[in-house]
Amino acid sequence: MADKIYITTTSGGLCLGDCFYVDESKNINFDSSTLTDLEIQRLINNRIYDGRDLTQVFSSEISNYSDEWAWIKSRIQSGNYSGLYVGDYIPVTINAGTVGGSSIASQTFKCQIAGIDTYTGCCDVEVGHHIDFISKEVIDSTVTWNPTDNNNGTANTSYPWLASGVYAWLNGINNYTTSAYNNVAHGANCENAGILQLLPSKLSNLIVSKRNLLDQRYDSTKLLTYSLGWDWTDMGKLWLPNEIEVYGTQIRSNLGYVQGYWNPEANMGVSYPLYVNSGRNRIKRVSNGDRSTWWLSSVGGNDPTHVCLVNGIGHADGNLATRTGIRCPLCFRI
Repeated sequence: MADKIYITTTSGGLCLGDCFYVDESKNINFDSSTLTDLEIQRLINNRIYDGRDLTQVFSSEISNYSDEWAWIKSRIQSGNYSGLYVGDYIPVTINAGTVGGSSIASQTFKCQIAGIDTYTGCCDVEVGHHIDFISKEVIDSTVTWNPTDNNNGTANTSYPWLASGVYAWLNGINNYTTSAYNNVAHGANCENAGILQLLPSKLSNLIVSKRNLLDQRYDSTKLLTYSLGWDWTDMGKLWLPNEIEVYGTQIRSNLGYVQGYWNPEANMGVSYPLYVNSGRNRIKRVSNGDRSTWWLSSVGGNDPTHVCLVNGIGHADGNLATRTGIRCPLCFRI
């Protein structure tokens, strides 16, 4: 007689507490590309949905377009999200090249849907239909946030994110400057040679800059441990999520707007559905499968030197802006 099994951990379309009989003489074949909508919803409800390769699921539909990105752009423009789920992904391969003086190897990523129309209707310039993608993996190469342990802005830009070396590294710009408090170095010179420039043109040509609330932290007479203000601005075509978007709350990020009563890093208190009530997707790995720590766009609260990050084992953390061994996922908006 077959054994009766109760589910204590979930897999496939199963729910906790379900039971079934197992006949060991038969093998079960699980293919994510053939999941039904009901099965997908069960996986999502159990927070164990790992997504499907949309280029396989919609191969017939995509064949009517020049490529998969033209297809998803058309879907987004028409607000047609039928059959698309948070966690589904489109593969992206970056070319080998040089960024910031260091060699970058070719690498393939599963760029997951982190949120569908998450910010639609928001911002000073109203955001329309969009999908924000965040890769399941991190870029193998490591990058420091800044060349010195300083998380403030500069005389050129008061926004810590836009003054950072990691922003330049991702987007291929030159924001290197010593026009900061005590003339310390900020940013990096990656002009026209960033990760963005290594993306296939069929993708990079369709990416739009992410508009968001960014905090301002700069004073020419001293280092600041808090923000002096905020404003709407563009984060670039490639960006990193802030702490609220990943964890749903402030943990290590800026803990106050001058006197500690409000935090611009929280923007509208929006969390990406990809990360809500589950730590699975916060865990990101390099090509060999090892877990990796990855940067966020939030700077540390009550501290002038630390930047927020997701630790390799999943918890919210922070470290010095010059900390080595930290990586970035691919994050972009279509």
